[in-house]
Amino acid sequence: MATGSADVFEKYAKFGKTEAQVKEMKGGLRIETRNVQKLMKESGVIDSKYSTQLLDNDIMRVIGKLTSSNPTKYPKGSKTLEKEGFDALVHQIAESKKSTYEAVLEKLNSVSGPSTAGTTGVANAGNVARMTDTSKYTGAHKERFDAEGKGKGIDGREERSKNTGYVGNYKNEGTYDKGHK
Repeated sequence: MATGSADVFEKYAKFGKTEAQVKEMKGGLRIETRNVQKLMKESGVIDSKYSTQLLDNDIMRVIGKLTSSNPTKYPKGSKTLEKEGFDALVHQIAESKKSTYEAVLEKLNSVSGPSTAGTTGVANAGNVARMTDTSKYTGAHKERFDAEGKGKGIDGREERSKNTGYVGNYKNEGTYDKGHK
């Protein structure tokens, strides 16, 4: 695999994962099929003639071949690819598009990394901050938070009974054993 595709592979394989998740990956870095689709869309490999459905078919075809040839690395139902599997996928895509491997690699290397365009940002921070400021809550809602503004969870929403076996307002709770020994 060319170094450029290895770089793109690494960026997209790590996309959407924390550093801890990347460190936990046993057997090396693996790219998920959703990130493969994202890469192919952003690089322009998917076009009017080569759709996402054809890409899905190619991914499943490559994973099927890898599963049958190496079941320890690719167990049945696997939806991730290692670098070698990704390279085989690029070859399969080039074959399906009736293009060359180098042409597909060139498109993949034209992408600098995963884009987060179109994701939702904070629209109106002032309004949201005002609505989530627990110090301004009144009435029953005020009881759901402690002095620091941290939620009490279920205890802030329900009246909880002690379930000790005594009726409410009984003053001598816990004194039975002392008088009957």
